[in-house]
Amino acid sequence: MKRMEKMFLILLTVAAIQAVSVASAHADEHGELMTQLDSDQDGLISLKEAVRNTELLRNFGLIDQNEDGLLSMDELLASELTPSGQRMES
Repeated sequence: MKRMEKMFLILLTVAAIQAVSVASAHADEHGELMTQLDSDQDGLISLKEAVRNTELLRNFGLIDQNEDGLLSMDELLASELTPSGQRMES
């Protein structure tokens, strides 16, 4: 019985570590997007700044939850429509 308990704890630990690493990778991708597009470095992406990423621009209104015309990191993380691994247009 102890052996099964140990195995269960090991599996639970592995699952937790994997979930944390996936969430971290997701946040890193959106952080990179913020860094690339936030040209005035105010921590927000305006519609003018979003023009460099076609997919983000296309979904801007759907991602902008509070409809203030700016995308915050929280809004980028919360939306499934936020592009990841996209190349920026020059």
